[in-house]
Amino acid sequence: MTQPTPEEAAALVEALQGPSAIICYAQCEPCQWGQCYDEPTPHPWAGPDDVEHARNTGQPEPTGNCACSCARTGSVR
Repeated sequence: MTQPTPEEAAALVEALQGPSAIICYAQCEPCQWGQCYDEPTPHPWAGPDDVEHARNTGQPEPTGNCACSCARTGSVR
C-alpha cells in the first residue's frame, strides 16, 4: 500500500472530522482476483449480486467506488 500524498492525507483528516464519514475498503470481484483495469477507471465495488441482495433484504442499494488503485484516476498501475 502506498502512502497518501500530503494533500490526500489532509483531505482524509478533514473528511473524518466532518459530520459523517463512511470509508469502504471493498473491492469489486474482478479486482479481488487481480483482473484490474489497465487504465485507472472509477468503478463501483458492488456487483449485480450485491444490488439484488440489498433489494431483496430491504437495504439501500450499495454505493461507492471500488477500493482498488485501478479505480482511482491519476494512479499509476
